[in-house]
Amino acid sequence: MEIKEFLSPEAVVFIPKENTPSKKDLLRLVAEIASNVYGLELESSCAALEAREMASSTGMGQGIALPHARSDDYEQIVGIFIRLESPIEFDSIDRKPVDLVFGMFAPNNSSIEYLKSLSGVARKLREEETQQFLRSTNEPKEMLSILT
Repeated sequence: MEIKEFLSPEAVVFIPKENTPSKKDLLRLVAEIASNVYGLELESSCAALEAREMASSTGMGQGIALPHARSDDYEQIVGIFIRLESPIEFDSIDRKPVDLVFGMFAPNNSSIEYLKSLSGVARKLREEETQQFLRSTNEPKEMLSILT
């Protein structure tokens, strides 16, 4: 499954410096975007992200985080991309703050497709060229084009 199949243009967001959220607020924002764009239930999605994050941080290093959750409540894999102008602490494995965030929600019954999608996103975001392009724009349309 390619990123363009589960990332809606409306789910790509730039957060300017003056609106920099905390980690907890960022997770809620991911859930809010998922609720607004894909119709997911806000509170349960937020709780699912927080529970996953409590199990272990989804900060994968290089300024990237992949908060994700699975539930029987979700009907399909959906993605949310957020670029933060000001990086935030995220308990990443390399201890570096995060400014590129790709959130995902998936149904419990889509294990193989979910893991392939998650690893595809991680692989794309680890590319140095992708990181440079994403960090050089504030325009969601350009970010979507870079990701897809």
